[in-house]
Amino acid sequence: MNEIDYKYLETFVFVAIFGVFAIYHLLLFLVLRLKILLYYCIILIGVTAHWSLYLLLFDADNSFSQLVQNTSLTTAMITTFGFLIFTKFYLNITQNNSPGLHKAYTILMYVTITLPIIHILYSMLVGFNSFSKILELIAAITSLTTMVLNIISGIKLFHAEKFNKYYLYSYTPYLLASILYIVTWLLSYFFNIKTDYIILITSILVTLQIILFSILIGFKFKSIVDDNKRIQLDANNRLAYEVDRQTKQLQQAKTELEFQNKELETVNKLKNKIFSLLTHDVRGPLNNVSVLIGLIENELVDTPLKQITAKLKSDVNDRVSMVNTLLDWSYKQMDGVKVSKEQCNLNEVFNAILKEFEWAAKDKNISIEQEILCQTIFIDQNMLKVILRNLLSNAIKFSENGKKIILSSQCTSDIVELKVKDFGLGMNTDWQNSNEGNHSPTIRKGTIGEKGTGFGLMITKDFVEMNDGEIHCKSEINKGTEFILQFKNTVQEPPKLSSNELDDMLSN
Repeated sequence: MNEIDYKYLETFVFVAIFGVFAIYHLLLFLVLRLKILLYYCIILIGVTAHWSLYLLLFDADNSFSQLVQNTSLTTAMITTFGFLIFTKFYLNITQNNSPGLHKAYTILMYVTITLPIIHILYSMLVGFNSFSKILELIAAITSLTTMVLNIISGIKLFHAEKFNKYYLYSYTPYLLASILYIVTWLLSYFFNIKTDYIILITSILVTLQIILFSILIGFKFKSIVDDNKRIQLDANNRLAYEVDRQTKQLQQAKTELEFQNKELETVNKLKNKIFSLLTHDVRGPLNNVSVLIGLIENELVDTPLKQITAKLKSDVNDRVSMVNTLLDWSYKQMDGVKVSKEQCNLNEVFNAILKEFEWAAKDKNISIEQEILCQTIFIDQNMLKVILRNLLSNAIKFSENGKKIILSSQCTSDIVELKVKDFGLGMNTDWQNSNEGNHSPTIRKGTIGEKGTGFGLMITKDFVEMNDGEIHCKSEINKGTEFILQFKNTVQEPPKLSSNELDDMLSN
């Protein structure tokens, strides 16, 4: 094997080594997406391209050799740019932590990008001359400056991060190779120096540098992974702590809420007892007072005292009506109130309601007629009494003296229909819509100044619907009003007797 073949083989081996490393780290970057791998890959691409130029020089003529020499500046600057950006990223040089170094690296990176562009354009337009030599000299100085800057950065940031010191140690082969290569390159302009062994030594040092940097990247990658794990672990611990804290707060809030619910239940029970006491201990005596005032009024002759008792009786009746309405409303608002349906005797319910309004009807000489064609209804009896009480109270309130009121019931196989009809002042049949959303009472006076707010009708409507019924109103001004209540006719079957109970009845 002659000397040329040996040099060719030697250069090819190093180019192959550099190329394999370049491809390997490029594939790693495509898989892991780490910037440090990409920046290191730029160094390897530049070195591979730069050494590949020597392969082209063996069989090339002078003109081609000149082109290769022109191209070598570009490949050298690619390698230099790779070292700049790789070192800047590896040592974590930023504007915040190292503004001076950051500025120096930025300037050198712009220089390494600009020099090849100027060199290529100038060579294409003018050709290779002394100015090209000047550009190559500037490129050599830039590479040397980059080497010095990297060393200074490694020394300055030696203790900044865990793996910074290893960068400085692994930089030694590149430092020696750079010094040897640049010095030889500069001397070759002035002296005839044989560079074969110099290139061999430089190639070995660069190969060693690549191996050390590859190992260094492995440690750096492991450090990044460990830092990410630590950050993730810290985040998980903080999250677990926050979840635990929130859970304890929720448990505490739940305990407080349960305590408040118990207090509310106690208050509701107390409220229910108060409403019950009001029903028996307030409404009853007020009715008795109204009756007593009526008896006293009948015994008095036409004197000023009789006018006072009449006014007092009217006020008491208003208060009784107001108490009745409020108690009915309170009953509707009580928590836990459920519809408890039962078979009710309408004759008994009607008589009980008429007894409550006996004196109120008598005062206005109003007669109340009953037309009971349906004897029973399946309904909540307490709610039915509230419904009839409100409707009958309004009928008396808005009827003139001497009028009559008809309280009736009738039924079919499907419907039980209750009616309360008067022949008084009449009303607006759209009262349901006008009262919705109106939180303030609308005062309407009866025939002798009684006060009505409309709450009673609202409660009546709600109670009818709670018992699966419908309420309808027919009215003409000064001709009277008729309320029609329709409920499903649910006939309750009598309890069935067992065969033993049936035999006992027959035997007796």
